[in-house]
Amino acid sequence: MATTTSNPTDTPAIAAPAPAATTNGFSITALVLGITGIVLGQWLLSVVAVVIGFVARSKEPAARLMANWGLVLGFVGVFGGILLGIIGLTLFAPLAFWGVVTPWDFANIGLWDVWNR
Repeated sequence: MATTTSNPTDTPAIAAPAPAATTNGFSITALVLGITGIVLGQWLLSVVAVVIGFVARSKEPAARLMANWGLVLGFVGVFGGILLGIIGLTLFAPLAFWGVVTPWDFANIGLWDVWNR
């Protein structure tokens, strides 16, 4: 026959409190800003995505993948904007220089003679 003895030191285990819920706010913000910076062509949004992406990597280790994608898309937006700016300058700077050197003479572009007949 088995006897059970009650030991007064045996107390029921108290459940540990649930860990605080982690939020991925910085990572999601970096990702969304990186995407919208590229889609809208706003380099400033891409710069903010890079900054928030680095903050998210340090504060939210669980959401590191989203933070990394926010960083990648932010850098793509920043360097894409720089590249488009350089291309724009190389294409339109000669035209601006040509307009400064040889200004338009609106009286002699050919339409003045047609209107005065």
